[in-house]
Amino acid sequence: MFSFGKYFFNKNKIARRFSFSYVFAGFIGLLFLDKLVQIFFEHNDVSKNGIFTFGLLFIISTGILLYFMINHMQKVIRNIEKAYNDLKQKEKDRLAPYEFALDHSVDAIHWFTLEGKFTYVNEATCKLDGYTKEEFENMYLEDVDINFTRETSPLCMNDIKTIPNWRIESTHRRKDGTTYPVEVSGHAFIYNGKEYICAFARDMTQRIENRNKITKMNEELQKSVKEKEILLKEIHHRVKNNMEIISSLLNMQAYKSEDEKFKEQMKESRSKIHAMALVHEFLYLGENLAYINVNEYIEKLVDDIKELYISNNTQIEVDLSIDKMEFSINRCVQVGMLLHELCVNAFKYAFKSNRKNLLYLRMKIEDENIHVIIKDNGEELKDLDKLRKSDSIGMQLIESIVDFQLHGTIEFKNNSGLECSIIFPKKEVK
Repeated sequence: MFSFGKYFFNKNKIARRFSFSYVFAGFIGLLFLDKLVQIFFEHNDVSKNGIFTFGLLFIISTGILLYFMINHMQKVIRNIEKAYNDLKQKEKDRLAPYEFALDHSVDAIHWFTLEGKFTYVNEATCKLDGYTKEEFENMYLEDVDINFTRETSPLCMNDIKTIPNWRIESTHRRKDGTTYPVEVSGHAFIYNGKEYICAFARDMTQRIENRNKITKMNEELQKSVKEKEILLKEIHHRVKNNMEIISSLLNMQAYKSEDEKFKEQMKESRSKIHAMALVHEFLYLGENLAYINVNEYIEKLVDDIKELYISNNTQIEVDLSIDKMEFSINRCVQVGMLLHELCVNAFKYAFKSNRKNLLYLRMKIEDENIHVIIKDNGEELKDLDKLRKSDSIGMQLIESIVDFQLHGTIEFKNNSGLECSIIFPKKEVK
C-alpha cells in the first residue's frame, strides 16, 4: 500500500528537513511561547520593526499549525495502514483453506486464458510437470500437452466453453522430457470481467497400469475358461462314445442269444443308455456346458425311441407342446429317463399297427411348478392301482425319479387312453 507518511518523511529529505524545522520551531514556540512574547516585546519596538515582528509571529504560528497537522496526518496514516494490514490478513486467513485445498489437491489444476496461456497452477501441477509457478507464468498449453499447438489451443479452450462436462484423455510432457497419460476435464468461468478456463488433470499412469493388468488377467481367464470348455466338451464326447460302446456290446450280446425275453431286456437297457448318452451329446455339441435346451433334447429323445420301437408299418403321430426352458445336466438326465420309460411303455403296449396312433406330450411352466402330461390313445387300463403297485423295474424307476429326485407327484388316469400327469418344482432342489 502507498504510505504518504513514509514517502513524506523518508523519501524526500529536503521536505523532511524543512518540515522538521517548522515542527521544531512550533514545538519550541509551544514550550516557551509566553517567555518569547514577553522578551520580544521588551526588547523590540513593534512600531519600528513591524515586518520583522509579523514574520516571526508567522513562523511561530505556522510551525505550531504544521506540528498539529502533521501529527494528525501521521495518526491518520498509521490508522489507515493498520486497517489495511488487518484487512489484508483477514483476507489471507479467509483464503488460506482454499489455497491449501488447491495446492494439496491430487489433481493438477490450471487456469488458462482463452489463448491457452497459463495464469495459475497449483502445487500438484508443479510436482507433476517439474516446473515452478514462476516458469508457468510464461508458458502455454502446448508447452506441456503434446497433442496441442499454438493454433489448436484456442480451439480447445472454445470447446471447453461450449461443451458441457468436457473431458478428454491426453498426454503431458514433463520438464525433463518424459511423458505421462492424463484425464482432463474443464470448465469456463468469468473473473474480474474476463473469461478464463479452469482445467483439472489427473495422472492416469496407475489407472492404465491397473487396467492393463485387469485386461491381461481377463484374457488369461478367458483363455483358461476356453481351455476348460474344450476339455469338458471332450469329456462329454468321450462319455457319450463310451456309452455307445456299452450299448453296442449289449446289442452284440443280445444278437448271440436265442432268448427273446433277454433280447428285449437288452433292447430296453440300450435305450436307457442312449437316453443318458443323448444328454452328453447335447452338451458337447452345444455352446452352454451347464444347461441343455429341453425342447430340442425331448424332441430328439422321442424320435430315437420311436425309431427303436416302432416298425415302419405302424403309423404314429407325436404331438409335442413344450415351453421354452433349460435344465441342468442332472435334471435333464432325470427328466430324460422319466420320459423315456413312459414313452417306451406307450410304444410297446398302447400302439397298434392297424390304426392311427397318437402320443401327446405336454410340458408347461405353471407358476412355480412344471407340469408334464403324457397321454396315448391306446386302450384304457381297468385297474390303475395295479399299475402303481407293479414291481417292474420301469415303474420303480419312474416313481423313484419323481419322488426322490424331482420331489414331485405323479398320477395316472384313463382319458381315452392312459394319461400320466407329473408335477414337480421349477426350481431345482440341490
